[in-house]
Amino acid sequence: MRVQVFLCFLCFPVVVWGQSVVGSFSLNNKPEDFAYKISRSGEPIRVLFQNDSEYEILSIDTSFNFSKSISYKQPDRYNRFTASLETDNALSLYFIQLKTGKFSSLNISKADSQVVWNTLFTESPQEHFLKAIPVKNNMLVLSVNETNQNLIIKTYKHAEKISEDTFKIEFPDLMSSLQANLNMLNQEPFSDIGITYIDYEIEQDISDIYTDRKIYVRDDKLVLVFDQQNTSHIIILDLIKKKSYYKKFSFKLDLETASNTNTGNSFLYKDYFFRVTCNGHQINLAIVDFRTFKLIRNHNIFDNQPIEIKNGPILLEESTNGSVPSINPINTTQKFFKLVRGADLGVTARQNQNNTLELTIGSHLSEVYTSPAMGSGLSMGLGVGLGIGMGVGLGVGMGSSIDPFYFPYGMGSRSHSVSIEKAYFHSIMTDKEFAHVPMPLQNSYLDRRKTFQARNFKAGKVPDIKVEYQWKDKIHYGYWDRKTNKFVVLAFDK
Repeated sequence: MRVQVFLCFLCFPVVVWGQSVVGSFSLNNKPEDFAYKISRSGEPIRVLFQNDSEYEILSIDTSFNFSKSISYKQPDRYNRFTASLETDNALSLYFIQLKTGKFSSLNISKADSQVVWNTLFTESPQEHFLKAIPVKNNMLVLSVNETNQNLIIKTYKHAEKISEDTFKIEFPDLMSSLQANLNMLNQEPFSDIGITYIDYEIEQDISDIYTDRKIYVRDDKLVLVFDQQNTSHIIILDLIKKKSYYKKFSFKLDLETASNTNTGNSFLYKDYFFRVTCNGHQINLAIVDFRTFKLIRNHNIFDNQPIEIKNGPILLEESTNGSVPSINPINTTQKFFKLVRGADLGVTARQNQNNTLELTIGSHLSEVYTSPAMGSGLSMGLGVGLGIGMGVGLGVGMGSSIDPFYFPYGMGSRSHSVSIEKAYFHSIMTDKEFAHVPMPLQNSYLDRRKTFQARNFKAGKVPDIKVEYQWKDKIHYGYWDRKTNKFVVLAFDK
């Protein structure tokens, strides 16, 4: 282990187009892969950088004038970081070994900085690791038994195992739904199953939620949602009662077409379940009270009529290989539906300051263009075809010859390029009846971030080593600046 301390003095923050640069920090080594925020809410900021040979933790004090960087040797290059847990006494980082399924923790004592590696368990041949999720002061490690589809939750307080509970799942397609199209997930699958964890700390973009399976934390419950063409399957795991519940919502469009051409997706926010269903000519937005499971309101959009519930223009956002996206208005509803057809549908929600909710409704489309030199191992495609083609070529799961390949937004190389296309509009609604409110849009963090990226990264890509988190009344955006070899942190208004 090496310890290196850097002092950084900033008399005044540097303001750049409404955002303030609160710090620029040195590291022991240049980061190679990803950055993760590993501190809990209200604690001084810590960021983890993972390389093939070591982990590096950057700690920044509350004034952003002092930072400390500590490096830890990586015991196994096939380890992948999954989640972190911080309490008053300790900080724990949790890792899964991709080849063997060994789950480990790196535990750091706050009192004396003592560091201990612990192997917590190794999966059985029937057990498939799914996700590690911090809930309050515990770490929940989820896996699925392939023989009976039972969902297993192991609960840890740092390295100490608190409990192990088995939940019988009534949803008959659990395993197959978790295995399908892993390469289309926007988060890394750590085995041959995967699901997207929704973290409400940062506003959600269409690219964050377009996947067909998501997991949420609601108080003492975990909620798993699987979206299909006309149906949303909902699994609720009550962590106190140790029981599971299964609900199925079915949705039907007024404008009848072949049901197998429908697409659907959903988003759970506060006490409301938002579901969008589309057949290429009609989009239905259904809003369900998640406490009573009763329908609150329907909104319908048709391809030959103006969109009555939109605030502001319809937008088309395009980027290639992680470039700064170009954003242009879409002039007609017909063109919007043309872009939505064949893409992945999505809806998000956020709270406005005037007690209204702002919804974003639209689609996400990924396309991969492959060099002929790659041969037939990678196939060119979009939507579901992309997931299957890339899965066959590269392989996913334990024992693969290379690490699992998943599909972040801007991955590209000499052998292939990736383009992302998003078409969407915003809608402001009352927060209980969900009636449309015709008012100007409020500037969001996502809007401010896009403006900053367009003005500062014109000549290249958006940094792929970045982290976003809330700190007091601000949203912080930290990124590795390759020009200065510094980790730069900016503060944005919410």
